[in-house]
Amino acid sequence: MAVGDSALISPLSYLAIGRETATGTYNTCTANLDFLSSSLKVQKDSKILEQIERSRTFSKSISLGKSVGGDVEFYFAPEVTACAWFLENAFGNTVTSATSTGETTGAGAASAMDHTFEVGNFAQTLPSLCINTRKGQETVGRVFEYSGVKVNEISFAAELDDALKCNVSLIGMNATLTTNSIASALTVTSAKPFTFNEGRLSVATTYAALATATIWEVQSVNFKLSNSLKDGSESRRIGTDILDVLPAGIQSYELSCQMRFNTSTAFDAMIAGTELAAAFEFIGTDTMTGSKLTPALTFNFQKIKVKDAGDPEIGGPDEVLTSNVVFDVLRSESATGYAVKAILRNQMASL
Repeated sequence: MAVGDSALISPLSYLAIGRETATGTYNTCTANLDFLSSSLKVQKDSKILEQIERSRTFSKSISLGKSVGGDVEFYFAPEVTACAWFLENAFGNTVTSATSTGETTGAGAASAMDHTFEVGNFAQTLPSLCINTRKGQETVGRVFEYSGVKVNEISFAAELDDALKCNVSLIGMNATLTTNSIASALTVTSAKPFTFNEGRLSVATTYAALATATIWEVQSVNFKLSNSLKDGSESRRIGTDILDVLPAGIQSYELSCQMRFNTSTAFDAMIAGTELAAAFEFIGTDTMTGSKLTPALTFNFQKIKVKDAGDPEIGGPDEVLTSNVVFDVLRSESATGYAVKAILRNQMASL
C-alpha cells in the first residue's frame, strides 16, 4: 500500500468512553457516543538545536513531550451514558443518585432517578476518562486509545430550531495507536437529545423565588464550565515525555443569553449590582417508560450578577432590537452555598 493511495471516511468512525480507577491507566471503554465532530489527537513536537555548525543551516533536532487532547461535540441526550460521564468528570466529583422527587409510578429500572453533580477536585474513585476511537471504517480505519483524559471545559448551547449541543474540551496524558477496535461491542441507542422547545432560563432575585413566572423569553443560552487544568511544564518531569499529573485550577464559568430588548430589567440589575439567582433547564416532553416523569437536565445558580446588560445597538431601519446579557457566576456564601449544581434526571440506577 502506497502512502495516500486510499481513502478513509468519517461516518464509519466511532468514539467510546470509559472511566479509569487510576489516572492514566487505560480501562475498558463501553459507553458509545454519537457525535458531531472530534478533534482528538496526539502531537509530539520537536525542537531544532540552533547551534553553530560551520554552516548557515541546522542539522539536529530533538523530540519534545507529547500533547494529547482536543474537542468533541455532540447532542446531549439524558439517557446516554457517555453524556453523563462527561458531565461527571467536568464537575470532578462523585455523583449522588436518588429516586426523583415526585416519582410515584416507576419502580426498579422504570424509576426516575436524579443524579446530582457538584464541584469537586477530581479526588473521586473514578477521577479520569479513557477513550477508544476508530478514525475511518472497519479493517482499514486506525484505532487510537487515549488515557488519563479529563474534561478541561464543557459547554452547552441552546439555539432555536436545534437540539441541545454540548462541546467538551479534553486534555489527556497519553495516546497510542492500536488494533483494538471495539465496534462490535458497542450498542446503538434510540435515546433522544433535548431540543430547543424543551429548554428555559429562569432568573429571580433569590433562588427560592425561581418559578414559572420568572422565565425569561430568550432566543439562545450558552453556559461553559472551565477547570483550568494544568498541562504545562509544572505537570511534567524529567525521564518521560508524557504528563506526570494533571491537576485542576480554579473552576470558572460563563453564562449568557440572547433575547429581544423590551425592558431595562437586566440594565437596572447591572447598574445596581443586584445579586440574582437562575436555573437553566431542559425538561423533556416525553414521559419515560414506566414512569410518570420526563427526563430533565437542570443547572442551578445560587448567585449571579449581570456584568453586561446587552444594551442593544441600532444597526438599521429594519431590525428587531436584541440584547446579549452576560452574567458573572459566583459561589453563594450560605452554609450550603455553591456556584453551580447540575441535576440530571433519567432512568439509570447510578452513574
